[in-house]
Parts: sequence; C-alpha cells; structure tokens
Amino acid sequence: MNRKEALKKLGLSFGVVIASPVLFHASCSKKSTTYFFNELELQLLIETSDIIIPGTNELPKASAVGVAEYIDHYVADIVEDDEQNNIKSFMQQYMGAINAEKPIEYWVENTFKADWDTRDQWHDEINNFETSIRQGLKAEISDEIAIFALLTNLKSLMIRAYRGSELVGEQFLAYDPIPGRHIGCIDLDEATGGRIWSL
Repeated sequence: MNRKEALKKLGLSFGVVIASPVLFHASCSKKSTTYFFNELELQLLIETSDIIIPGTNELPKASAVGVAEYIDHYVADIVEDDEQNNIKSFMQQYMGAINAEKPIEYWVENTFKADWDTRDQWHDEINNFETSIRQGLKAEISDEIAIFALLTNLKSLMIRAYRGSELVGEQFLAYDPIPGRHIGCIDLDEATGGRIWSL
C-alpha cells in the first residue's frame, strides 16, 4: 500500500505520520536529496502538485516529471531569503493544518475555488503580514490564508516546471529545438496541430 492510500484509509495527519516508524522508515534509511524543503515537506509538495496537475490518459501527472523536485531546487537557488522564510513558514502551517477532516484535497480546493472578493481580502491580509515581518514585528496569519499564499505562489512554478520538463516539452507540446523561419498569420492548428509551443 502506498503512503497516500495509507493516509486515506487510516485518516492520519502528517503529525502522526512523522511519529510512525513504519511509514517513516524509508526516508530514514537514505541520505536526504532535498535542497530547500525537508523530506516530509517535499512529499506534501509532490502530493499537492499531483492534485493540481493530475494528468490524464494522454498526459503524465506532475510527479511523473519531477515538478516538486524542480520547485525544491528553484526555491533554494533563486528565491530571496525573505520569500524563502515566508514559504517555509507557510509550508509548516500547511503541514499542521492537514488532518482527516481537512486533507490535502480540501486545502487545494479551498484555495482555488475562493471567490474574487475573498481572494482580494486574503491578498490584503498577506500584504499586511509581510509588511509587519519586514518591519521586524511579530505577526500571525490564519492557516487558510497562509496556505492560499503558498499554493498560489507555487502553482505558477508547478505549471512552468511541468511545461518545461523534457517529457512534456518534447513529447506532448509542439517542440522544435532548432527554430526555422518565421511564418506570420498562420493558424495554430495548421502550425502545430493545436498544441502550444514548449519553448
């Protein structure tokens, strides 16, 4: 039984998974290969990316092309320290908020199905939180808003990583490693069979 099925059947939260030697054994027996996130955070990111980009019969899911691993590298190497601190803090809140009543699927749906007025209000609260942190003040933000901030930031990275992966870019999108001549005013269906360009 894989970890995802174990979580569903047993109704465990991530906190219980951390304490479980049977489920945690595999990550203890090997050296960590993460760059920014720890092993459990990366696993949560993998499962979240598979909910956001689940794949189809024709297209692979996010974990099949290493979306979470790309984000792990990207955040470690590219993102500035202040934003890294926010991502780490929001990820900890995300991990702590997951439970049997509110699993990963709940939080993803809650984030992306919120109406525009709610999103505007959440953005204002995120801006106030980040301003307070920059000023050295102690600030808190609700789990709902922290997870919204985390997932909306990471979603664009997930899409970029997915589209830019070798498998998706070369096999499922229109790909031409050596671009030819420019042909203006041509229909996308005629040019690429209706597929967007990978590069």
